Amino acid sequence: MKAVVLGSSGTMGALVCNQLGERGVEVVEANRRTGVDAETGAGLAAAVDGADVVVDCLNLNTQSANKAKAFFGTAARNTAAAAKNAGARVVCLSICNAADPAVNRRMGYYQGKAAQEQVYRDALGDRLTIVRTTQWFELATTMLDRMSIGPLAVVPHMVTAPLAASDGAVVLADAATGENYRAKTVVEVRGPEQLDLVDVAKALRAAQGRRGPVVPISFGGSALRDGGLIPVHADVVTAMTLTQWVAAQPVR
Repeated sequence: MKAVVLGSSGTMGALVCNQLGERGVEVVEANRRTGVDAETGAGLAAAVDGADVVVDCLNLNTQSANKAKAFFGTAARNTAAAAKNAGARVVCLSICNAADPAVNRRMGYYQGKAAQEQVYRDALGDRLTIVRTTQWFELATTMLDRMSIGPLAVVPHMVTAPLAASDGAVVLADAATGENYRAKTVVEVRGPEQLDLVDVAKALRAAQGRRGPVVPISFGGSALRDGGLIPVHADVVTAMTLTQWVAAQPVR
């Protein structure tokens, strides 16, 4: 079996490559460093040629709705065309409830993910599996790195059911290889506990011995603070808890 992983240099893409490789899958790591640009289409057809499945783990760091919709929509159209020409399926990583207007109204990135899903559905039909996850524990690390000034960290209130990215990668690999989820159009994945991202950040800082306050802020609208990020009926509830994940993180 041959799988192409778009966004293979990112957090989830790298984990999916490892998961597939451990299962004996021939993995093509596709990203700009390897000469593949899904947005422009450069190198995409050659990378996908002969593939059985394409796993889209692309990412863009933006909160601009216009930029997110343009990037994800264009990349999805290019990827869908290449996959159809190759006779390959597509597994797309997305976010639980990102297409809900109550959730994405002030979240440009989520609007981009909603556009991505729609492009893929229109182009591929039943040759598509969308794996939607809740936020990853790793998002707290990102927020602490980006939104800290000295000992002070600013973290948005986001009530979700976070999961370890490594657990999400298992589900994506299962969907890619046809294990368990091939017949499903959408697979929704959440973590085992309902938590605020602020509390995840606090637990991580404490475990790493980092001092200073974590200041919560309102961000993205009330749906993010009221549990709108959590799917009503999850297909998969992952196993790793916050305590287990924090214990595995390196000390800084």
